[in-house]
Amino acid sequence: MTVVHKCKNMDSAEAWIENDEGEWLLNINRAATEQDLEENHYLEEIGQTIQHVAINVLFCPYCGQKLNEAQGDLVPSFRHNDFSKW
Repeated sequence: MTVVHKCKNMDSAEAWIENDEGEWLLNINRAATEQDLEENHYLEEIGQTIQHVAINVLFCPYCGQKLNEAQGDLVPSFRHNDFSKW
């Protein structure tokens, strides 16, 4: 079961925090705008996710809530996906 943390401060952005196999990840999507569609023929519609980044976190950077009890040291890592060049 996936646990999701989404506080009020994230409402204006396509952002959320979810627990993926015991690791809390801050997920942020960048959605295509009209200008992106004009500049990139691979994109099909406004609002299409064109970039996604996931960063492991211990606290919500927006509200400060501690997400879980740390089990040892956190090793900083991230994943970045660029969907604009398919």
